[in-house]
Amino acid sequence: MASDGLTAVALAGGQLESDFVAAGYAVANKAYLPLRGVLMLERVLGSLRAAKSIDGIRCVTPRAAFDAAFGTRGSALADEIIAPGDGLIDSLINGLAGVPSDQRVLVVATDIPLARGEHYDAFASRTAGGKWDVSYGYVRRDAHMAKYPAVRHTWARLREGTMCGSGVTVIRAGSMVGLAALLRRIAAARKSPLRLAGIFSPALVFRYVFRSLTLANVEQRARELSGLRCRGVDCEHPELAVNVDRLSDVGEVERILK
Repeated sequence: MASDGLTAVALAGGQLESDFVAAGYAVANKAYLPLRGVLMLERVLGSLRAAKSIDGIRCVTPRAAFDAAFGTRGSALADEIIAPGDGLIDSLINGLAGVPSDQRVLVVATDIPLARGEHYDAFASRTAGGKWDVSYGYVRRDAHMAKYPAVRHTWARLREGTMCGSGVTVIRAGSMVGLAALLRRIAAARKSPLRLAGIFSPALVFRYVFRSLTLANVEQRARELSGLRCRGVDCEHPELAVNVDRLSDVGEVERILK
């Protein structure tokens, strides 16, 4: 058993976006998209299984879709299959249900097929320790552009540099009650850096516009709003932020995988 004791919650609920439907894909959601003959969800779960820092894997996804895709192989990919909720936050709440409140959980998006076990381990190592309730991963633009310049992102410019959010977060399971309301607001604004700053305070918007906003400013305001100890963590590995967000991303990610 891994010494770190992390449980991974892989989020694979939701509906398939319209651009994929229009292109002829007939799958439950993005997680079930084939990439060079392997379903994206299988790539993500297989990499989580290879991570030394993870003890168990919970996959939040429709049971029928999972069983149809993997059959008896499914038990090797995930330890538990949990029904998704009505939205992202409700699905996360379902995924954390029953996890001891003090246990750290690695929450993973299932549209980051380039991530590998060692990338998850590196991020887990950077979030180790009992001080923090929420450790949200980000990737610096220079690190991303050095490896994947053709992959697009929504970038935010802070004083420390230009960065984007990743597909991984470590949270303390018991913090979910206090975090849910704030997460709902953030999820609705996640594609707009200005809207994200506006959630926190007008002063942060001003600082963002004039490029004086710092990561510490955001962390402090998040703590004030949620009552939780929050921080941003540099993922180091850009693979943790290369996601299949649009139909056009499929071809680019398949090119990288080749």
